[in-house]
Amino acid sequence: MRYVVVSLLLVNLTYLGWNLGWPAPGSPTRESRPLLNTGLTLISEFESRTLGAELEASRLCSLVTGFQDDLEVADFMTAAIGLGLEVAYAVDTPNQERQYRVYLPPTPSAEIAGLTLQDLTVRLEDADVTAEIALVTRGDERNAITLGTFESATEAVSLRDRISILGYSPQIERIQPQPERLELWLRAPQSKRVDELEWLDLTGERSNLSRIENLCQTIAQATQFQ
Repeated sequence: MRYVVVSLLLVNLTYLGWNLGWPAPGSPTRESRPLLNTGLTLISEFESRTLGAELEASRLCSLVTGFQDDLEVADFMTAAIGLGLEVAYAVDTPNQERQYRVYLPPTPSAEIAGLTLQDLTVRLEDADVTAEIALVTRGDERNAITLGTFESATEAVSLRDRISILGYSPQIERIQPQPERLELWLRAPQSKRVDELEWLDLTGERSNLSRIENLCQTIAQATQFQ
């Protein structure tokens, strides 16, 4: 019996040493690969994108005009945003600086104005003085003679002084820049256009306002709306 136990113990030790010296091969590890991007698009996703592009291409914006002052513009914008509409300022013309016009006041008749123009033209050429001389033939300043328009008051004064030496008395008028027109762009973010009910809600107490519709893509970008 003792020999059987010793034999089993030797067999177990031998098996243990074999496993420690030559381990059993494990399953090979595989590197994870990223999912293939086949470029496929679901039909539902494609249709959604197509409809969105078509809607954006046909969306109409309304140019709203007729505001009396900045306060009315602010009230209108608040009301439009409250209806879920998008609104933005539409700058019609860039800011302009003041200009200075040099001119000779109107004469009693067109004949006198014509003779003055001829005489002044000759004197300017002789004195080598450059001026944009022209005769006004209509309006409140009919028969006046314009001599030039300048952005700098210094330039206007300089021309006035050079012409004064020739025996004339030109004047300088400061031209105020035209105020920017109070206009707004208006559009509906969830539909092609601002419908009549929404417009009536906005203009119920503002009968002075009017609108012109045009494609949004031709007049404004979405980033301009707030």
